[in-house]
Amino acid sequence: MTAPLSPTTFSPELSQEFGLQIYLKPEIHSATGSYKDRLGPAAVAEAIQAGATKVVATSSGNQGLAIAHAARAAGIPCLILATQHILPVYRNTLRELGAELQTVPDMKARTVALHEKIKEGWFPLSVAPEDRGRRVQLGKSGYAAIAREIVDALGAAPDFLILPVCFGDGCAGILLGFQQLARERGTAIPKFIMIRATYAEDVAFSITSDITTPEVASTLEATRGVSMYFKNADFLEAQRLGREAGLDLEASAASPFLALRRYAADPGFPPGSVAVLLFTAKHRPGN
Repeated sequence: MTAPLSPTTFSPELSQEFGLQIYLKPEIHSATGSYKDRLGPAAVAEAIQAGATKVVATSSGNQGLAIAHAARAAGIPCLILATQHILPVYRNTLRELGAELQTVPDMKARTVALHEKIKEGWFPLSVAPEDRGRRVQLGKSGYAAIAREIVDALGAAPDFLILPVCFGDGCAGILLGFQQLARERGTAIPKFIMIRATYAEDVAFSITSDITTPEVASTLEATRGVSMYFKNADFLEAQRLGREAGLDLEASAASPFLALRRYAADPGFPPGSVAVLLFTAKHRPGN
């Protein structure tokens, strides 16, 4: 059995507080400190298999770092297209990883730049918002390992998986993993409780916007899931709760702590339910 990329650990304090069996899975121990390190290597490998010699991605955050790291490991050039709001910590880390960084004013300009780079021969590892449903995000299969690690740790699928989402590639990939395990082992598909995970200007197609991505919509349907929204200030409270649990998390990544409390209040968890809280990124200066 391959060693898990992140631990799945029982939380006696939260379990006692809520009358549940609660496990924590912090995706903060990988190469660049986020669950995007599941997607990066898979996306780059799939691109190379398709004939790519250089890759381009749109990101102002963790996905860019993960793809840059994977591209460097594979020995191919990497270009990251970011908005001008990219934090210095991401800007500096991308350069340390050897990636080329190009900044543009906003998401619309970023999409235009992506299409231009594709015409110049760069292989795209991102899907523009308006292209979702017509193009598939490479590397989503990398997230499937999260489901396998959870089931291996617990001996069964949990009743609930609580996780932040943005465009939905992560939740769709994790669902794929649970579906594979259902066929292989007869395990169940947990109910997904999904939270709008960022307060950056990049979120135009989140679960709470007027336009929902196909990935999010299909995951909600397949898991009988629910979506939640929290205000920006709430994420800082989530981050504080994370520190109390010994986890130094990105503010939005800590949102499962908030969702746990809200769902427990209404509609409530069945007593003794098993819930896994998935935290998607470590804290970095500025986030």
